[in-house]
Amino acid sequence: MAKSQSKQYCCEVCSTFVTSSIKLAKHCIKTGHQVDQCCKQCVRRFDSKGALSQHKLDKHGKPGKVVSAHPQRQPNNNTTEILGGAKPYSFQDQNYTRLVSPDANLVHHFLALNCHPNERLKREGYILPDDLNKGFNTTQKNANIIKQSIATPAPNALCPKRKAIALDCEMAGVRGGASELVSICIVDFFSGEILLNSLVKPRQQITDWRTKIHGIGPAKMSVVIACKEALDGWETAREELFNLANADTVIVGQSLHHDLKVLRVVHARVLDTAILASDAASNPGVPSARTWGLQSLCADLLGLRIRHATMKHDVVEDTMAAREVALWCMCYPEKLNVWAEQARTTAPTQKVKRPNYRRKKTKKTNPMPVARNENRSEYHFIDPYGYDVDDEILRWEDVVDWDTWPKSPPSSD
Repeated sequence: MAKSQSKQYCCEVCSTFVTSSIKLAKHCIKTGHQVDQCCKQCVRRFDSKGALSQHKLDKHGKPGKVVSAHPQRQPNNNTTEILGGAKPYSFQDQNYTRLVSPDANLVHHFLALNCHPNERLKREGYILPDDLNKGFNTTQKNANIIKQSIATPAPNALCPKRKAIALDCEMAGVRGGASELVSICIVDFFSGEILLNSLVKPRQQITDWRTKIHGIGPAKMSVVIACKEALDGWETAREELFNLANADTVIVGQSLHHDLKVLRVVHARVLDTAILASDAASNPGVPSARTWGLQSLCADLLGLRIRHATMKHDVVEDTMAAREVALWCMCYPEKLNVWAEQARTTAPTQKVKRPNYRRKKTKKTNPMPVARNENRSEYHFIDPYGYDVDDEILRWEDVVDWDTWPKSPPSSD
């Protein structure tokens, strides 16, 4: 007689399959998925909150209490009212949207529809799969990146990946004006689960840490590397991304071409919140010359304040904020059109704000170079002698062990 197949249990939030009800309960308690239907004392999951309340009353002599995996806060105007009955979750005193299963399927459909065409991605500076198979005129820096770039793996039914993720990276400067990956965050677009959040050991010598932007400096990096808590270079970070995504995965983020370039990843199914806003605010047939930063979009569209505590980029906060902006744009197209109409009328009269940075009058000298970051309204000044104004007292050269550091960093060719 054939052995019957064991029953499979599925998490309704992330679609993870397990082989027993106890394993499902442990999964829900650990991840916070439907934890309000789980009894932590008995490690059991119930089909409804009412069943859990009845169980607690009968078994433990007290009524059931809804338990959240995150600190409970009063709802505020920052919570996006997504389709159906979505459940919010919190991060840094902000509420974000957690989708339930029926909404996830509908949102995935809208995500696929809103992915940008290749022509639009090319105009924004993305490297596309076709670029790997042909030589074309480009800068030397881009040519080196293309040589090292790999397309996301093809879909494999035996190895399913995430349908949609949100991605954000932080970079530091290296010789030649290029950028090196120093931090990465990947979040499941539907559940909000943080899949990866790690510093990344740089493979090249850093000349500008950009600590003022993201708070990562040589001292912090050295401690994390010594504790073996950092990913070993952008190649390892790229492998982690490929473990989660394939060519069919929709990657969501703000100005993602910068993030994909430092990862040397080529991907075509992209939803870029900067492109979404720029295209919405442009006149028909006339590409918009203006780009809105993530901080501006969160304030204008969601009433959401990010980076207000330290004024620095937090890779997790930026990833979640970009995800929330994308959800808002897809779920409220009428409100997006209202904002776009206002942006069209105000954009020609608005000027980009620059810091009031004056130098004493001297004889003719070369002007101080200005490096512009992904947020078009923010500027980062570089000292002409090579020292950043935000350099820490403890520098990379002071803490790195040159006996173990690679004598010849991997060539950018």
